[in-house]
Amino acid sequence: MELSVGPLDIYFIFDRTASMGTAKACFATYAMCDYLINVTPLADTRLAFQFMSQPNDCNGVPYETPLIDLTQLPVAATHPLIQAISDETFAGGLGTHIEGALRGLAQYTSTHRSPGREMIGVLMTDGDPNGCEQNITTLARIISDHLAATGIRTFIIGMQGATDANLEQLGVAGGADPHTDWCGSVAAPCHYWNVGDGSRSAIESALQAIIKQSVPLPCNYDVAALTPPPGEMLHYNKVNVLLTDQAGMRTTIGQVSSPAACPARQLAWYYDNPSAPTAIHLCTNACDVVSAATAGSRVTVMVGCQETVRIF
Repeated sequence: MELSVGPLDIYFIFDRTASMGTAKACFATYAMCDYLINVTPLADTRLAFQFMSQPNDCNGVPYETPLIDLTQLPVAATHPLIQAISDETFAGGLGTHIEGALRGLAQYTSTHRSPGREMIGVLMTDGDPNGCEQNITTLARIISDHLAATGIRTFIIGMQGATDANLEQLGVAGGADPHTDWCGSVAAPCHYWNVGDGSRSAIESALQAIIKQSVPLPCNYDVAALTPPPGEMLHYNKVNVLLTDQAGMRTTIGQVSSPAACPARQLAWYYDNPSAPTAIHLCTNACDVVSAATAGSRVTVMVGCQETVRIF
């Protein structure tokens, strides 16, 4: 059995309201374009794109159709996605319609999932809700209900000008994992990213972190999915777990008897029930390493031939 970092689809909505100002808009558009052209994401990634805010958008309908539909990243400098971002004037005077954007993200991501590909939404804004629904708890419920109904997560990137506590509430509701960087004024760990005035390094870091969270390698493996070599029985003492990184470097993850036996400095795994296994679980440190693996990495659970490598 072999598992690898899977492909990802992102619907990205970018705040174009006048509060972005000349400097932030300049930094953010440059950083976004640079990322989309020059950075290879950590997984096979497609991105659909739209701007916020738009007329009559509180119900989310204008966002159900992206300005640029799902596009493989990275893109050429001449791609319409880059032209759309570069040409934006950020002169919108409609207000920061976060409700409409969140409803549009929920609708699009739930109806445009492709088999075998993870789907997420991302909202990047520098402001608090202004127009449409403005209660943060109510707005958070839009994406928490979406997550509960579909399993699709919505990630929040904030910029200078937005209230960090509001963004954090939305980040939690959208299902982001906690992390310790780009937390703004919120005590780490946080569940959103505040990229300040939109520097290149901050935006790249946030987007790569979101991709890592969205398509991590799993830490648990169903024993029923294991297949022994032809003509052989499945022997639980002949199972090995290997992590291979994008460069082809292979690391054997050794077995321990139970979660209590997980070592502090070695990567290890254990059976849920040693006498009648139904699942393989990675110890916490091994799970951390595997979950953070970059695109091209894979975990292989090998059956047969070699006795299980054990850590005593």
